[in-house]
Amino acid sequence: MEPQGRILDGNLETLGLQATLKMLALSGKTGVLSVTSGQERLAILLENGHIIDLEEPGTPAPDLIDMFRLLGRIPRQQVHELRQLSGSNPTTAMAIMVQWGLITQADLQARIEFRVIQAISRAVRWERGRFEFHRDISALHARVGAQQPLNVDHVLLESLRLADEWGRTGPLSLSRLTVARWMPQPEFKGDVSGLGLNRDEISVLCLSNGQFPLNAISYALTIAEPQVAIIMQKLLELGLIEVVDARLETELERSLVNLLTQSQHQLSQDNRPSPEQRMLVLVRTMGTCINGLLAHHATYARALRGRGELSHVEVNRYLTATFGPQLAQLQREFPRMEEIVRFEDGHLEFRDIESLDRVVRGQELADCLWDAVCLFSQLMQRVFDRVLADEVGKSRVGRQFEDLWAAFLREIDEEIERHTRRRAATRAHTERGAHGRHPADTFSSGASYAYEVAPDQRRRFN
Repeated sequence: MEPQGRILDGNLETLGLQATLKMLALSGKTGVLSVTSGQERLAILLENGHIIDLEEPGTPAPDLIDMFRLLGRIPRQQVHELRQLSGSNPTTAMAIMVQWGLITQADLQARIEFRVIQAISRAVRWERGRFEFHRDISALHARVGAQQPLNVDHVLLESLRLADEWGRTGPLSLSRLTVARWMPQPEFKGDVSGLGLNRDEISVLCLSNGQFPLNAISYALTIAEPQVAIIMQKLLELGLIEVVDARLETELERSLVNLLTQSQHQLSQDNRPSPEQRMLVLVRTMGTCINGLLAHHATYARALRGRGELSHVEVNRYLTATFGPQLAQLQREFPRMEEIVRFEDGHLEFRDIESLDRVVRGQELADCLWDAVCLFSQLMQRVFDRVLADEVGKSRVGRQFEDLWAAFLREIDEEIERHTRRRAATRAHTERGAHGRHPADTFSSGASYAYEVAPDQRRRFN
């Protein structure tokens, strides 16, 4: 049986949000348009083909009262009473503020329009998902205030412009749900004028107290989310704030710790095989770790957040475009790997290395495997650096992940150094043998030798 009141539904792949809204506007519909894409949800309230409000199920309502208090827009003595009257509904709070003369009716209307445009600018980028339109009059009657309806064409035009701004912000390590907090500044005496910030930057800094996400700060200041993201990035680089997105940090930590634990376990499976077999174990461990990082990034990459449900093709295209050039550069340094290692469907394909012993033998096999070790070692570090910078940026949790990663890489480096000494000893043995030296003159296995890898390719840890 059809749900009561549903008069339209479909897939965003077939009919996108922009076209759906225009169709409902032209036909003068009244009701609620619900849009779902992955974990993202949106409810747009229409009356006679005009938008009158918008809801984001699952997204906490911004604490406008507390943000206005920090900005000095609400007297401290009125905060408690205002919260009792409005609860957690920011629209109700603003309607009361209009009655008290704290803001104007025009300000209320502008903020409703601003919030609608911000949310729809995110949703117009969703390419996969579903929508339903219901004649839900009860939701419309629950609206507070006498806000003016919004023209759909105007809202869509501004939303598309804002969506383009998000695309031009570059590789920021922030999302609309990012939370930031102040960093301790011993030399700071409370005078923000000495920080060299403009008015908007000071306001963002004031609200970056570890409680409000980026989208709430944007709403309080009526500064577009992409612009707030750019300001927060500047404050991060100045060391004035750090990212504390608790939910994201918890998920990132769980994912990366599991990945590192699995990689360390795989590396520890050492039954003292031949040097070639041991190099193959090392390559397999690093290759699996790289693919784990790529799979992790497919979920948490900043460029993919907020875009709703994405197809595997889109995700794989992003991963290949991001990390493919890194692989290509390293393959120019290790040309033996050009045809053996490649990106396929968003992961690193290296199965041909497993069967190298069917194609080459002896020293050539050892050299091929050594090239693979060097390439994978450097690629793994580059992938991790990019993943961490993109997902958490400069923050306390970022430094924690770097510590965990450094511990894992020390094990990798120790293994690589053992192979370096073994290769150096083998080469010395061959050269001395060519000059008629006695085998007893070869290097001892405990001697110390320099890396064969070029100095600028070595890793060092403090």
